[in-house]
Amino acid sequence: MFRLRKTRLRIIASSMLATLLVTTTPPALALDPECIAAPTLTTARRTEAINMQNGVVASAWRWYPGADASRAKLAYQGTKVSVATGNLRNIDFGILHWGIPNSQDLRMLNYSDYATLASINGDYMDNNGPWSAMIEDSSMFYAPPGDSGVVGMVTVKVDPSKGYRTTGTLKVGKKIYRVTGVNQLKPGASSVVLYNSNYVHDIPPKGEATIVLRGSKLFRFYPNGASVSKKIGTVIQLRGPKAASVKSLVANSFVKLALAEPPSTETRMAADSVRAIGSISSTNTTLNFDSINYGYLSPYGATLFDQNYESTTKSGRVTLRIQPDDLGRLVVKNVYRQGYYTKVDAGGYIVQVSSTLASTALRFKAGDIVTISRSYRSVAKSQFINAAGRGPRILQNGKFIWVCSDHSNDYRPRSAIGWNQDGQVWLITSSRGENANDNGMRMGGSATDQIGLWLQQLGATDAVLLDGGGSTTMEIKHPEDGWQRFDLPDEAWYRSLANAFAIKSKY
Repeated sequence: MFRLRKTRLRIIASSMLATLLVTTTPPALALDPECIAAPTLTTARRTEAINMQNGVVASAWRWYPGADASRAKLAYQGTKVSVATGNLRNIDFGILHWGIPNSQDLRMLNYSDYATLASINGDYMDNNGPWSAMIEDSSMFYAPPGDSGVVGMVTVKVDPSKGYRTTGTLKVGKKIYRVTGVNQLKPGASSVVLYNSNYVHDIPPKGEATIVLRGSKLFRFYPNGASVSKKIGTVIQLRGPKAASVKSLVANSFVKLALAEPPSTETRMAADSVRAIGSISSTNTTLNFDSINYGYLSPYGATLFDQNYESTTKSGRVTLRIQPDDLGRLVVKNVYRQGYYTKVDAGGYIVQVSSTLASTALRFKAGDIVTISRSYRSVAKSQFINAAGRGPRILQNGKFIWVCSDHSNDYRPRSAIGWNQDGQVWLITSSRGENANDNGMRMGGSATDQIGLWLQQLGATDAVLLDGGGSTTMEIKHPEDGWQRFDLPDEAWYRSLANAFAIKSKY
């Protein structure tokens, strides 16, 4: 029987740093009247920020139990919002796991990749393992049959008209601005984005301040931002701290713009649905499989097991044992006509067939040389570098899409991932912020809609929910103290996880 897992800080940075992380613009209003308003993070009683490697910052905001939390329309037990954020310019995003179907607590999962700087619990799971597929190094190594909702890092071909991250500078008089993007459809909260004649639309997204260039001169500037056409010149939209400095610009000032060449590809975050596709073929037989390392076995097709599966497989109606020979060719060693419980041999594969494809599997003979082809299909054609299971989308293309009336509004610990086109990634949890003897039932935290609205405040345009409740866990690698729990005190109990998501050092 399975269970659904619902979902000491040192202050080393001033509140000024926290201000850089949070915009003061109120969150977009949720259309659903069942949603619960989220207080702005800047109204919290305490803000902490920790500078880490590769530009990663871990921050926490807290409303204390009782009246402080109740006035903010938060759980009476109190709410701590914990965030770790970094940019794909400087970080990698990855999946942590200890093989299939093993589970470990988040502290142990961190040790599976030395480059990890911050981590958060991952997919929903049961005794079989994660509910959804996992991809690593662009290869799918775990998948149940059918579609899986996943989130992860992708490689995309850059279309300059639809935007990309960049490095560059704009010098106006004596002021210098660091350009962060070109033609971005959904720019970040602290960004300086240039829009040229190639931009896919006529009017770029409005910033908090706007500069228009013509040739080598400042043509116009709008201290409070403006929606202007790209036809009048090169438009630069500023957001965040740099926007305020536009007020002191002088018209007709000479400008100097220096930009890097557009990249052919870049890494971004994406949410999509994927499914395994693959086959085992001999000279005269082909057997398709639709799941990988899935312990329950596919009821519809065949299941392929490789060395990532560290337990004994269940027995299908037919079992194929495949091993490499001295020349490296894959050879069918055994065909078990009644199925067979077994472990995977070193370098080999096990194929379990429990469906009507059993008759096809029986066409293979011991000694057959076979090839194995495996890949995955994604609905939006995402080319994932790595990915693992997610819950529903909360934000998409800058819009709050969570339909609160369709979901529980209980205050519980929540976990989510947010991102934007500028490459900023946020891991976020809400919890009660203190240890409690709660008999395994985490309380406090937030409603799901509130965590989505906080991500909007931080600058995310897209976000997905993760497992929560007792599974909610966040850890950071403190630059001086090493690994520490960030959502709750270190002495709080941990739940074992099938996998986790990580912000990792890029170099």
